[in-house]
Amino acid sequence: MIETLYKTQTPEKEKSECYVLVLTSRAASGGKVYAFMEEHGQWHDDLQRFRYRVNAINTEEELTYQHARGMYERAKSNLVRKGFIHSFGSDGVRKDPYADQTSEPELATA
Repeated sequence: MIETLYKTQTPEKEKSECYVLVLTSRAASGGKVYAFMEEHGQWHDDLQRFRYRVNAINTEEELTYQHARGMYERAKSNLVRKGFIHSFGSDGVRKDPYADQTSEPELATA
């Protein structure tokens, strides 16, 4: 699951700031475990594109779906309180930042 939160209603070149939240599963020696990552994106004039910096990453071997999902939801709630209320899924489609997404993410292959 990947979600991008903006303060602006749509991503705007030279203006927008965003946060990308990622919750995914990965293979591990004990089976399937989960990973959570938060990135902060800001427009970079020299590069003429967004530049992203990882704010948080958790890839512990014991990270369960429930724990990773809790991290994801806490991060999202904190960002919404800061005004990042315009949410887009990985397909670029606008969505409600509090939409119920109870399905488990698919296994990441990378």
